Amino acid sequence: MGILDRLFGGRFTLPPPEETTLSDAAIMRELHPYRAELKAFTQALLARIPDAERARLVRRVLRIYGSGQEPATALVEGLLDADRGQKLEHLALLGVDWRGFDGFEYLVPYLVSASGVKETYPYRYEGTLPMSETLANFDRWLMAFDKRYLHLDAGSDEYVGFIADTDQVEAMIELARQAGVAVRLESF
Repeated sequence: MGILDRLFGGRFTLPPPEETTLSDAAIMRELHPYRAELKAFTQALLARIPDAERARLVRRVLRIYGSGQEPATALVEGLLDADRGQKLEHLALLGVDWRGFDGFEYLVPYLVSASGVKETYPYRYEGTLPMSETLANFDRWLMAFDKRYLHLDAGSDEYVGFIADTDQVEAMIELARQAGVAVRLESF
């Protein structure tokens, strides 16, 4: 516009933009289309923890999502934050690095206990299996308790997942899909 403005001697201007008839809520829905679905998925994921803690974590995830993050990133950052995320006794989402066998060994007992399984997972690091195989073995062990380990695509080299009841697997995958989060039984 600078060239046209100089060409016409400063007489070239655009009319002011038209006012929108959209409400603030409608604009927010356009900017954050998965807000309600992400809230529903996060609540379902955190169904086993106390109400006050669940409400705090759901608000945290939605606040991060509202700041412009993708749904999966908001979920992972909101729940896995070491300082303000989920507490160990209520661990619902597990995040381990591709070489994080020591983190896996430390966190899995909390994850198993929070999911309602009374038995301890007998994990021993052998150094030969990749993390994807370790998680597949963990999933096979959970099947005896009518549970499954679902993988969440966090968009990084980190393995992120959670435990769900076998009869809720399809429902959780569908809730995640509606929220814009990729979840499946096989690792990503």
